[in-house]
Amino acid sequence: MSFLNRIMSAGRVRTAARRVAKEPTPTAYAELAQEYAVAGDVEEVLRVTAEGLRLFPGDVELKRLGERTRSLRLESRIRELQQELRSAPRPAVRKELCELLIEAGRVARAEEVANEWHQSTKSGESAYYRALARTERFFADRRRDDGRQAYDLVKAAEDALPGDPRPVRLMLQLCSRLGAWSDARRSIARLLEHFPGDPALEARFRTVVALSDGSKGIDQALREVERSGRLVDDEPEKKEAPESGNVRPMLQSLVKEPGVQAAFFTRGSTALVQGPKGATAERAARGVREVVGGCRAAARKLGLGAAQSARLEGDFGTLVLVIGEQGSAAVWCDGPSNNRHEESLRQLAGAASAAGNTEQSS
Repeated sequence: MSFLNRIMSAGRVRTAARRVAKEPTPTAYAELAQEYAVAGDVEEVLRVTAEGLRLFPGDVELKRLGERTRSLRLESRIRELQQELRSAPRPAVRKELCELLIEAGRVARAEEVANEWHQSTKSGESAYYRALARTERFFADRRRDDGRQAYDLVKAAEDALPGDPRPVRLMLQLCSRLGAWSDARRSIARLLEHFPGDPALEARFRTVVALSDGSKGIDQALREVERSGRLVDDEPEKKEAPESGNVRPMLQSLVKEPGVQAAFFTRGSTALVQGPKGATAERAARGVREVVGGCRAAARKLGLGAAQSARLEGDFGTLVLVIGEQGSAAVWCDGPSNNRHEESLRQLAGAASAAGNTEQSS
């Protein structure tokens, strides 16, 4: 930035700051943060967005600016570390790089760095970060093979770092999120050897002891997580019947399209059905839920990430599904589906509400 541009940018920053002081609105904070971004002052962008969010929690623009700035700062530091690693590889650089890659969601790359580190040094520290990366990969994709490898790598890290509580904490996190409470109890007992008398650990130990009677083993827990796609501490699926007014009209419109036999919206154990009636509607909704679950499980097993859509074709016609975070939508046509059907499904899958137990409407 030239000297003149710096002067102009500083003037705009002062003007925006005075506007915030006079009338502290979300828009004023966002404009001040943007002026700091133009000036290249990342820390001030983060400070201003954090201050704004304390006053206006939930403001979308301030959140977006803060998250974008943190992401840019993170990526900049990752690039610096990668250059350092090429020129002078050392444990501190590899450690920070693995941590930042995991924070950025680039778990596969973090695992590559940790594996290269371990191959060159065979150190306990590299064993720990290799285990950490594989564990995070399992938490992201929920594949049984990843979970089994994570468990074995954490055990290896515990052996390589016998006086270090970090691998033990990682094992406790893995077993607790799986619901393998007997293994979690052993990990807490080992942590209490490191931190005798710790009140939080003792309280957790009592809770886990109560859960561990007849609890699942690691392999059984991994199979169940891969099948369901859910860890113990995931948010529970909503089973109440929220307002379905914005879903029902879309289903009714979709089922009136030529060739459409049925339209569905499902979330967890709940469903809205348009077209079939009575027991036929219940069977159809159950079948759609099973297909959605099967698609998700198959995607996890193959390491493909999250399933987003599926199409089944046969003598019955065509069943098209769109799988979203808030719910899944499907349409059954007696012939091929068209783009309009699929656009409607995408809108339904992104809806924020669903219905309660299986419902049928005319």
